[in-house]
Amino acid sequence: MAAGQEILDFISQELLEEPPDPPLAPEEDLLLRAQIDSLGVVELVEFLESTFGVNIAAKEVTISNFRTAEAMMRLIDEKRSGDA
Repeated sequence: MAAGQEILDFISQELLEEPPDPPLAPEEDLLLRAQIDSLGVVELVEFLESTFGVNIAAKEVTISNFRTAEAMMRLIDEKRSGDA
């Protein structure tokens, strides 16, 4: 499973009341389709940290880093390579 899809599966299964139809796509604007509350954002950050072995600072929890699954994967990749 692609990492971006793993993120979307977590959002769909754990953070939304009902799975979206059609399913979320990696490049899709999650702010428009997946209305995630503040507790959901905390859960998402914890999921990303534990699943991908990174630490995400509060200052990195931004709209640009969390708008799409692709943006989250870019952040994770940057953190893994030591650029973030």
